[in-house]
Formats: sequence, structure tokens, C-alpha cells
Amino acid sequence: MESLVQPIESELRSCLSTYFVMPQLREHAQACVEAKLGESLLFGKMTVLHYRMFAGEDDRIYRAAAAVELMILSLDIIDDLQDRDNQEVPWSRFAPEIALNIALGFLTVSQKLLLTSGFPLERVQQAVQVLNRQVLTAIHGQTTDLLNAVASEEEYVAMIAQKSAALLVSACMIGTLLATGEWVEQVRHYAEELGIAAQIKNDIRDLLCWDRKNDFLNRKRTLPTLYLLQSLAEEDQWVAHYFEGRLPVEEILHRREEWERVLEKTGTLLYTSVRMRTHYYRYLELVGKLNLESGWKEQMLAFAE
Repeated sequence: MESLVQPIESELRSCLSTYFVMPQLREHAQACVEAKLGESLLFGKMTVLHYRMFAGEDDRIYRAAAAVELMILSLDIIDDLQDRDNQEVPWSRFAPEIALNIALGFLTVSQKLLLTSGFPLERVQQAVQVLNRQVLTAIHGQTTDLLNAVASEEEYVAMIAQKSAALLVSACMIGTLLATGEWVEQVRHYAEELGIAAQIKNDIRDLLCWDRKNDFLNRKRTLPTLYLLQSLAEEDQWVAHYFEGRLPVEEILHRREEWERVLEKTGTLLYTSVRMRTHYYRYLELVGKLNLESGWKEQMLAFAE
């Protein structure tokens, strides 16, 4: 699937000169796109993969894939502006109001690319509707995340189904709709399961780092932190006290080794990994039920690794 990258890159770079006419804005937008191109372009690849595996043959799918990646990039920028925990990306070095304008521009251009992709009008309209609906769903999930008010593991999984998984559903369904003109519920289902598994995997990673992205240091309610808080021994109640705001961050920054021992004692990482794999295995099961040639299934499984 690496052969997909160059056509998607070309579409992304081309749209900058077309739609960002102010030199400074274009320069900043270019920096953001180049940062995105340093990533895997997973969402764009999934768009193309679903188009191809449902017998789509037109190379215009790369324009649609670029549209999906711009949508993802716009939400990444907005997410980082809200969380203020990622200083390594270009948009964190811009004035927040400029970064926000770039994000709004990317979100608008993503729809423009879909509308001008050249596919039959009915299918284009379906694709735009899916993109808009899933973005709105993700906004609801992101708002729930920002409020940090989920009270149970079930509520948290429902939230990430809205937030993270909804965007993967968008990528897969846009490719499917442009190829078939039909909503395939099985695609939505397995894309959601994979999206949930991927977010839980990120939760584990963010719990292990000891910097600004650590969910415990940020007192974020995630699947692992929710499990951890209900599994603490009496001698480890400092963890709950910090999470409740009764201790300042300065009093626990030196306790990293103790924190890691608490994670091990409570079995938090093991439990969370099991929950992650449950959703991953559901994804595998649903993909296995697709009436597709084995080569397509292998590529679908490779994306989940």
C-alpha cells in the first residue's frame, strides 16, 4: 500500500496553491501538510483500499483520499489547540488564531476536494454527507472528552466510538460509497471496532510516558485511569488524591518509579490491553466474514498491526 502515498501527497500539495492564495497562510499550511506527510496517511490509505476492494478503479479516488486526510489534519490541529499538550507540531508554533484559521481552511478544502473529485454526483453527495456527519459526531465525542466527565468504562468506550472511531468510519465508508453507492453496515462496524482498539492502544502509550501527554498527570478520565482508580491499595491512595486535585503536580513528578509500580500492582496495563484486544479481535472476526478475496483481507489485517 506504500504505492498509494505518492498520489495522495501530490493531491495534498496541489490543493495548497489552489486554495491558499495568501502567501503567509499558504506557507503555514504547507508546513502543516508536510508534517502530516511524515505520518502514515492511514486514513487516506483506508479510503483508497476500500474503494479498490469494492471494485473501484478510478484514480480520482486519490483526490477523495486527500480530502479525508485534510479533514483529519484539521481536527488534529483543533484538538492540539484545545489540549495544548503537543509542542512538536508546526501549528503549535503559530499564533493560535492563525492555526485555527488554517484548520478551518483545511476542513473547508476537504469538502471542496470531494465535491470536485469527478465521481457521479449522487455518490459525491453521499460521501460529503458521511464526512460532515462523522465530523459532527467526532465533535460531540471531543466535547465529552474536554469536559472530562465520563464516570464509567462503558461511557468512555462510547465516547471514543464517537471521537476517534467515527473518523476511521468516515475514511472507510467514503471509499466504499464512491465504489458502490451503498452504505455497507459491516464496514461501519469493523471500522468502529478498529478505531476503538487504536484509541485504547494510544491510552496505554499516554499512560506510560511521563511528560505533558501523560493522561494521569493531566487527570484525564480514560479507560486505564478509570480502572486504576478503582483498583488502588490503601498505601497508593496518593494516586487518587492527585487525580481528585488534592495534590499539586509538583508533589508527584518525582514519583515516576512508584507510579510504575502502582500500574503493575493494579494490573492496569494488562487489563487495558485485554480490553484493547477484545475490540481488535472483533475487527478481525468481522473482516473475516467479508466476501472478499484473501489478498484484500490480508491488507485489511496489515493495517491493524
